[in-house]
Amino acid sequence: MDARSKKLQYWSLNIASFLGQCAISMVNLALVYYLRYTLNAPARMIAFAASIYTSVYLIACLSLSKVYQHFAPRKMVALSMVMMAIPVVLITKTQSIGLIAFYLVLYGLAMSMLWPQMEAWITRGSEGKELNKLTSSFNFSWSFGTGLSPYIASLLVTKTPAYGLLGGAIIFIAIFILINLISLNRDIRAIKPESEVIAHTDISEDHSTPLRYDSYIAVFLVYSALSVVLNIFPIYTKEVLAIGESTNGFLLLLRGIATCFAFIYFGKTSWWQFKFKYILGAEVLFIFIITIFAKQTSVISLAIFMILFGLIFSLCYNFSIFHAASGAIDKGKRMMIHECVLTVGQVIGVSIAGGIYDKLGWTNVLFVIASIGVVFVICQFGVNLLRKKKSTLK
Repeated sequence: MDARSKKLQYWSLNIASFLGQCAISMVNLALVYYLRYTLNAPARMIAFAASIYTSVYLIACLSLSKVYQHFAPRKMVALSMVMMAIPVVLITKTQSIGLIAFYLVLYGLAMSMLWPQMEAWITRGSEGKELNKLTSSFNFSWSFGTGLSPYIASLLVTKTPAYGLLGGAIIFIAIFILINLISLNRDIRAIKPESEVIAHTDISEDHSTPLRYDSYIAVFLVYSALSVVLNIFPIYTKEVLAIGESTNGFLLLLRGIATCFAFIYFGKTSWWQFKFKYILGAEVLFIFIITIFAKQTSVISLAIFMILFGLIFSLCYNFSIFHAASGAIDKGKRMMIHECVLTVGQVIGVSIAGGIYDKLGWTNVLFVIASIGVVFVICQFGVNLLRKKKSTLK
């Protein structure tokens, strides 16, 4: 691929990542308001709805990844956009919980064609500084979309929650058009499916790091909290703290902005790479942050929490995507595992949160997630000690 085509691909995929996550986050927030205030669904039902598409996404990533590898990434990404837009539009046409659940199954299935393929496409053939640059620009793009979209969605849902859903669907179609336009480039159109790349690669060249396992735990924890922030926090702030949709959108925007700037910083540094102590330290800091802010109720304190959470979220995500891809031959598989781990975090987080919030409130939701984090940190610390002891004996 020549320099011009590489540049076109680089910018186009980052724009697509930004728009894709922007649309997904808009749909997520609008769905919460649509279920709660259009259909009067309880928090546990909203949590169940969120777990449907994330669970399907996880299952599809695990069971269909080998199938997806036989198709060019551009085709899978383009197809996913159309298949995500259709069920989102259909949700706005019904008030049946059963039909909405079915549409969310289709939505989750379509999403499984998007992120693992996009991440493998972006990181293909890169290592070291180039890998860090590519993953960091990708991280900035989607996180900027995550940060900006809740504020936009909050403005739309004040009119009607359906507007937020339809806005997301329109963006999905825009990405479909973008991917098809860049596919007119001969070099981009010639990109082979992942299966063909793996078949012509020497497996002995794999230099994966075991730190990817600790990184997976870190991203699992922050995503379990993120699902709570995106699905339960808007209900808590509106119904308990009497904070309006636009202010809530602004708080979520702060988290997104903090995450974006952190991604820029980590993309320009390397001190955090291949260091177990930083992974464990980030997890401890995450536990401390959510424990301290579990009982905060003022807008200012919640804003501080969102900024701190955004920073630690960025670090843990960087740990996972970088250490998963670093040294790996089958980057598509590693990106699939990375996506599966964070999805499991989302599913478990929102599943726990729905039931606990209805019965015990917001504070106990965060305390439970913090307790899970403590168990993981203790286990990781113990395993690392055993690992060091074995290496010393050798």
